[in-house]
Amino acid sequence: MSDRSGLSLAAMARLSWRYLWRNYRRTSIMLLAIGVGVWAMIFMTALMRGMVDQMILDGIDALPGLVQIHDPAFRDDPSIENSIPPPGGPLLATLESPPAVAWTGRVKVPAMISSERNTRGVTLLGVDPAGEVALGFDPSSIVEGRFLEGPADRGLVVGRKLLERLETDPGKRVVVMSQDPDNNVADRGFRIVGVFEAKLSAQEDRQVYAGLDTVQELLSLGDRISEIAVTGGDYRDVTALYQSVREAAGPELAVEDLALLLERAVDRFGQARCCP
Repeated sequence: MSDRSGLSLAAMARLSWRYLWRNYRRTSIMLLAIGVGVWAMIFMTALMRGMVDQMILDGIDALPGLVQIHDPAFRDDPSIENSIPPPGGPLLATLESPPAVAWTGRVKVPAMISSERNTRGVTLLGVDPAGEVALGFDPSSIVEGRFLEGPADRGLVVGRKLLERLETDPGKRVVVMSQDPDNNVADRGFRIVGVFEAKLSAQEDRQVYAGLDTVQELLSLGDRISEIAVTGGDYRDVTALYQSVREAAGPELAVEDLALLLERAVDRFGQARCCP
């Protein structure tokens, strides 16, 4: 093959190659610039992807569970009225079989915590410690004292920053107040048995852990809970887990893909930072 000048493609390629290296310094600089540009694009893309993944993982680690189940009104109004019964029937069977790996129920309500010096608004979490560890809670995050020993544990685990704000110490007693289903004030004294550190500072400042049975008793909830958290497989692909739980839960419950919600939140945050 040849073009209109009569030169073959092979001849044109040889001429082009010779022309490039007539001024080897210029060509070398151009190649170096192209290489650096491509490397920089790959590096920045990988860096941003890693940052997003780490932010999503930190969010999941803050309250383990790739899929969460709530009353449909809970997200807009996380009050004690919007609680759900413990899982049973097809839903329980789904939670205890693949692709689900582990699950747990929690009570999650707004509360006030008071020490002898200060009072703070917090989120009170009534948990089964064995279930939380199975979902990914890291026991090594407890830097003082211990984690809860069971759902009936009457101790309280708080974040390091909250401990500083309350100006108290492990082993001291604090009072936790919230509302029961009849809108009456429910309060109880707890002894701080553990202090945790978290990657997210808001978690240290806002969340306190108590035994699930103890919180249900405090709030006169019976066996009702605020949410069910489920984990299983890779957080990048929760489709099979989400769909199986969604089908088993039925229309009465709201099922959310926590990893997807966090990814959307991170994307919105990134857009707000780069494009005000």
